[in-house]
Amino acid sequence: MKKNADEYAAFAADGGRPRLLLHVCCAPCMSAGIERLAERFDVTAYFYDPNITQRREYYKRLAAVHKLIDSLSLGIPVIGVGFCPAEYDAAVGDAKGGKERGEKCRRCIAARLKKTAEECARLGIKYCATTLTASPLKDAAFINETGARLAEEAGVTWVPTDFKKRGGCVRIKELCGRFGIYRQHYCGCTPDKLVVAVTGGIASGKSSFTRMLGRLGAYTVDADEVTRELQQPGTETTRRIIEAFPECADGGALNRKALAAEVFADESRLRALEAIVHPAVKAELARRIAESGAKVTVAEVPLLFESGAEDIADIVVTVSAPESERMERARLRSGMDEEAFRRVCAAQLADERRNALSDVVVVNDGDETSLGNKARELYEEWTEIVSGTKRYG
Repeated sequence: MKKNADEYAAFAADGGRPRLLLHVCCAPCMSAGIERLAERFDVTAYFYDPNITQRREYYKRLAAVHKLIDSLSLGIPVIGVGFCPAEYDAAVGDAKGGKERGEKCRRCIAARLKKTAEECARLGIKYCATTLTASPLKDAAFINETGARLAEEAGVTWVPTDFKKRGGCVRIKELCGRFGIYRQHYCGCTPDKLVVAVTGGIASGKSSFTRMLGRLGAYTVDADEVTRELQQPGTETTRRIIEAFPECADGGALNRKALAAEVFADESRLRALEAIVHPAVKAELARRIAESGAKVTVAEVPLLFESGAEDIADIVVTVSAPESERMERARLRSGMDEEAFRRVCAAQLADERRNALSDVVVVNDGDETSLGNKARELYEEWTEIVSGTKRYG
């Protein structure tokens, strides 16, 4: 790497390592030149990719950026803007669905560089650059010309790069292979499949909605079913629960009724159980989703946000219903009285908070036809997204 040590010397002519805000599109592209940049600049990574349709893909790429930085012991801080596909839609407008390297891409790139330059100015950083030039599918000349113009408008200085050169492509393969860095196979705006998480409060109708999506062609996974399977005798999860709650064991099996009574009576015990069960369920859901060959996979996860499992999904749907209706459904379905119903509700996220965190809220007023029509409408929309004819945002 020393042969490139003076590549950015002109930007540090006054000595020291000036600050630079580096727009990062992904870890592989970042790996092409981050070591060279870090020799001359005090780098802050700015992960801004509104073009990524899939929520789980966004977080997967962001995690890979952190992994690369940690693996190289660079100590570079990372600013993640968050999952924001609506900003891509606003930027590309009527060019959505266009061909790669066409007007769609030019508008997308310009929007990302504009926001980077503006954030650079807001943070009081003098220089900015991007990792986009590492991709063989991107026009480095266009990127640098656009970046320079937008940086000047924002009152900062653009640092031109072409990470494809100077062994950048070789370095990508080397570092990603050495550290096991995730390498995606597409830019972001046309996924090969979608993962939808369906959640909601007790007796909201989420299971009915999930079954409807399954009948339309989605592959479905039920977190409650996974939980029951993981708590069968002889599993690692069961062993860990019995170790933590020996009084709730009957031989090598769990006494689920005793376990429920204990954890709902003591919040600290509930949290201890969740610390065992939630990661195991999330890992098994992710495994089944990865093995699914369906274009649309739907995971029904009642405690989606409570368990931190929302990042397994691209789209989160909450099925909502008035509390009085849910209480009556719970009574008719399982004989649950009001006290038991409210205990369960207390362990779940408040409806207003869950709705705010979701991408889609489906109101289930008890009309099966209406619920089925909404399921069909959404399923058709999701299959259009996968086919590349529609964006989600």
